[in-house]
Formats: sequence, C-alpha cells, structure tokens
Amino acid sequence: MISVNFIRNSVLFIMNKSNLGYIGTSELDIFCNLAQRDIYENLFFQYNQFVNKQNKRLTGSEYADIPKNIQEQIDYFATYSSPSEFVFDAPTETWSFTNTNLYRVENLSLVDNTTKKKVDVELVSKRQLNVLINSDMTKPSLMFPVYEKIGNKFKTFPLVPNDYFLELFYLRTPKAPKWSFTLVAGNPIYNPGASDLQDIDLHESLLIPFLTKVLSYCSVSIREPEVEQYVNSEEAKNFQEKQ
Repeated sequence: MISVNFIRNSVLFIMNKSNLGYIGTSELDIFCNLAQRDIYENLFFQYNQFVNKQNKRLTGSEYADIPKNIQEQIDYFATYSSPSEFVFDAPTETWSFTNTNLYRVENLSLVDNTTKKKVDVELVSKRQLNVLINSDMTKPSLMFPVYEKIGNKFKTFPLVPNDYFLELFYLRTPKAPKWSFTLVAGNPIYNPGASDLQDIDLHESLLIPFLTKVLSYCSVSIREPEVEQYVNSEEAKNFQEKQ
C-alpha cells in the first residue's frame, strides 16, 4: 500500500510552496479514491497494450519485462474466496457470492472437501450450455463442470454435491482511501491509530502516477493552471518513457 498521509503531505507541499491553494480533508479523500480507481482500471489496458508489444518483440526481459511488472501490480488485488462466502438458493439453483469486493472474476473452481483437489469450472454462454446439456458426449460432469453467470450469481452444471464447495479466484475492488484525523485547536492532525484509516490501496510502484493523478484533480478544484501544467508535463514525460 501507499501511505495516505505521505500523499496528503506531498500534495499540500506542492500546492502550498507556491501559494496555489488548500485542499480539504474530505476533498482529498474523494480525489484519492477517483485517482485510485482510474489507475486501477487503466492497468488492464496497459497490460494488453504491452503484451501486444511483447508479441512483436518490442519489450525486454527481466527488469525490462513491462507486462510482467504490470501483472504484479494487478496481482496485488488477486484473492481467493472462502466457502462461507457462497450462499446457495435452492429454488433458482444459483450461488450468490456474498463478499461485496468482487471486481472481476478470474476463475471458478470446484473443490473436493476431503482431498482439496480442484477442478476448473468453465464459463459458457447460454447457447453453448444448451448444446452441452443436450449432448450425451459433452454433458457437464464433476470432471468437466461448467457454469453460467446470471447477474452476480453463478449457476453450475452439474449441481455442487454436498462434499464439494466452490472457490472463486478474483480481483477485488480497491478499498476507498481515508485520511483519518483528530481536531487539535481547530486543525486536523493525522491520527494513525484511527479505526477508519485506509491507506492508498495500490501497489507501491504506482506512487508517482497516483500522486500525479491526484494533483490533476486538485488543479480542477482550485482552478490553478500552474498545477495543471505541472501535471501535464509529468504525464507527457511518463508517456514518452513508455513508447
């Protein structure tokens, strides 16, 4: 994670050193959340872009393996579900994933409760599902299970037996940043022990692009062209370095 207090101090330093204005605590929390989501969602575009370059042998290896580096930034959000996070609804024969932090499904597995052996459950379209179910040769089984996604629910074929459970490998949603403070003589003072404190939920290697993105939102808020020019120059520099 990236320290939310470090980000706040950096933003205030850059803004205040030239008397460009002041950003309130609630505003900065909102800007941090927007910047965090923007950078997170852009990682998938960047990964696809650099994988295409890698296929054309336009990227390096080891430390210069950019797709691998971006994958590590995305894997920061990778997690596995627990059996208790799935609830079965008998009338519809569907499973609901109860954790609200689901961002993107990567893989669904059927796990033997005794041996812990896993079998991948393949996602199929409705048209594919009808063909599979109606065929004696390709009918889904415990060895080759499939599922369809109905909204936020999962319907497996065949039904999950009692001695099995579902395990979801997924990318979670970033946690909303929160700079926690206590008021001392009317001034907000950082409170590192607050229960609602939340640092920036990104891989540490994304510190600079994140700070740059937050500053860009600040420039909109205080309508200062100097900040916007600084941010634009930094983004242009980063863009050129990636070409």
